[in-house]
Amino acid sequence: AASLRRDRVGVGVVVRAQAVETKTKPSAAASTSATNATASADAMESFKVGAARLAIALLPGESGLRSLAGVLPEKYKNTFLGLIDSYKAQMMKATGNDEARASAALVSIFKDMMKAYAGQLIGTPYEFPSHHICMTKENSDFDYYQMANAYIGSLVEFDRSILRYPERFTDAKAALDRGENVVFLGNHQSEGDAAFIPLLTEVSHPGLGEKVTYVAGDRVVTDLLCKPFSMGKNLLCVHSKKHMNDDPSLKSAKMKQNLNTVKEMQKLLKAGGVCIWIAPAGGRDRRQPDGTITPDKFDPAAIEMLRKLGTKKGAAKTHFYPLAMATYDIMPPPAAKEKSIGEERVVNFTGCGLSLGPEIDVDASTAAWARGLPEDADLTVALAEHVWEEVRKEYADIEACNVPGGGPVPLPEGAVRPTRPPSVPVF
Repeated sequence: AASLRRDRVGVGVVVRAQAVETKTKPSAAASTSATNATASADAMESFKVGAARLAIALLPGESGLRSLAGVLPEKYKNTFLGLIDSYKAQMMKATGNDEARASAALVSIFKDMMKAYAGQLIGTPYEFPSHHICMTKENSDFDYYQMANAYIGSLVEFDRSILRYPERFTDAKAALDRGENVVFLGNHQSEGDAAFIPLLTEVSHPGLGEKVTYVAGDRVVTDLLCKPFSMGKNLLCVHSKKHMNDDPSLKSAKMKQNLNTVKEMQKLLKAGGVCIWIAPAGGRDRRQPDGTITPDKFDPAAIEMLRKLGTKKGAAKTHFYPLAMATYDIMPPPAAKEKSIGEERVVNFTGCGLSLGPEIDVDASTAAWARGLPEDADLTVALAEHVWEEVRKEYADIEACNVPGGGPVPLPEGAVRPTRPPSVPVF
């Protein structure tokens, strides 16, 4: 008897289908025919996507970009048109009000984006597995990594940006080169956060940005406008507590994928040489009514999960660092948290900052943060509070760089100006 088993990894859950036992095996001719049909369909899809990308390349200037909005799903059209206007305005600032250069930047960067969207709209939409590998020109028909660097990097005012404690990034990279693990426990401020470690360290710490694997929520792998950018990063896909009950019918599937992702994470930490970035708050920081921004409090359970996996018997040595990110106003989130997909997009040309705090001892028996705690203290909560406080302190020293239209930004102690990397085009 023969049995057929199919495994398909999707946004929610691994689907397994077991065929009914039969006494007759499918003929070789039938199998060959099915294979040929699949290959033919794949070839036709590749041809259509390729033709669409060629057509996009030939479209005339800004008017051509605006006409492309018509091919997007209805709920994204106005968002995309608004984004074109916002991005053009910021390119005017970036180029000193040089209309020709600003227009050239907009057209080049957005045509590249639309080529990425073509693969999702005309081809088979990509479904993210629990562990997604960054798609570049080396392993894909499109360089999603470079597209994100060009789009987000062109919004970075490098002369007002900050990379603080570069020697700690050097230590982290050296640990990775030795086959040890590094975990960055950071705040999260914008949709583009996965691009800032690569952009700000590309010149000073070559190769570090490409090694980072980001723990990503469901929104960045399901929203059409986010999806191609996510495809250009290494991801561990999870569903955060904040959105677990958005659709009760999907809760079980989401929990199953989270379990699969934890298993993948465990494999990576055991193999060693992996750098994981996680935002323990589970979402982006929000500006308060008085205009201030403070990193959201961290979920103790998220940090405890990484601590357990990183110190588990069999895992490679794992280093934990608090990472502050001042990136909010480059791609500011909506004022209120939204459950629906397709939020309004606004961008700004401004500085951004990264500050890597001192390595954290996660062993309560030896760590300074655990000394003097009451006997009945919850060590999981105490560790999360300590990590958050370290991030908050680092953030306070770099946040001034992330003010659109702001003046000169003095370098805080231990900081350098990141060099504009080659991956960001000059127009």
